[in-house]
Amino acid sequence: MRLIRRRVVAASLIGSALLATAPGLVLAQAFPSKPIRIIVPYPAGGATDVATRLLAPRLQEELKVNVIVENKPGASGNLGMVTLMQSPADGHTLAMSLTGMLSINPATYSKAGFTAADFVPVARVSLAPLVLVVPATSTWKTTADLVAAGKSAGKGGLPYGSTGAGGLSHLASELLNANANGNYTHVPYKGGAPLAQALMAGEVPWGLLGTADARNFIQSGKLKALAQLRATRSELWPDVPTVTEQGFKGGVDFDVWFGLVALAKTPPAAVALLNQKVAQIVTEPEFRKRLNELGGVTLISGNTPEAFAEVLQRELAVLPKAAMDLGLKLD
Repeated sequence: MRLIRRRVVAASLIGSALLATAPGLVLAQAFPSKPIRIIVPYPAGGATDVATRLLAPRLQEELKVNVIVENKPGASGNLGMVTLMQSPADGHTLAMSLTGMLSINPATYSKAGFTAADFVPVARVSLAPLVLVVPATSTWKTTADLVAAGKSAGKGGLPYGSTGAGGLSHLASELLNANANGNYTHVPYKGGAPLAQALMAGEVPWGLLGTADARNFIQSGKLKALAQLRATRSELWPDVPTVTEQGFKGGVDFDVWFGLVALAKTPPAAVALLNQKVAQIVTEPEFRKRLNELGGVTLISGNTPEAFAEVLQRELAVLPKAAMDLGLKLD
């Protein structure tokens, strides 16, 4: 009887030791234990929202829990990120962030309510470059033509449009302008669609648009692409040269991304599981096909939290300084 009792106690001690040394394993088995909520910091119907709603049903199938998409627009996306900040750090609440959200907003809003350090990258969902576009009737054929016009611009300078003051389109344009050493004047619009319309109407002679906003107009011949701001050509724009190829530094040579982030104190096992599922989903042919139709591509490999964090660090090294150099304060 004593021998049996000793064996039971020994087994219990071994089990306790295993649990103590492998908390990640236990969490992976317990997570998720309730519905997953993905906060979209922009209104329904925009590119960020559409990409999230494309992902959500497949993620729901993989995780075997409901995945709820919740739009929380306001303050250039700050409201949605603050909503995530107010949620438990257990992996059940995420946000679909995008390029500039974590790097530009804390630099331009004194009361943004968050910094990049408050979040941990999970996985990227969509990638696409910014495209330098001009009206279809423009005589410019290359970035060099645009730069020459900027250098010779008289009083008031050569106007250009952005998708909003302090946004990526604005800062990337100013980085390009600084390299070109020309005379340019910023004209902000309220989003990609208004800027595209302004370009087609001839209100401004050039601007930087995201692929999703520009693609249909370029394909229909209403706008013309001079360059893409990327280190190498994107599969979305195989025939459009990069600004680097044309001898100019754009300052922003990485893709515009949409990606899931969680709170920094989220258990690593939950982040790892979420990353595994999302990275798998975005490689599926049907998902890639549908996202491509929306103007984005996905990563086939290397879609890790670590690689995502490196991309974010590149942004943090460039974009906040650009915002401060411009003296941008949006509150």
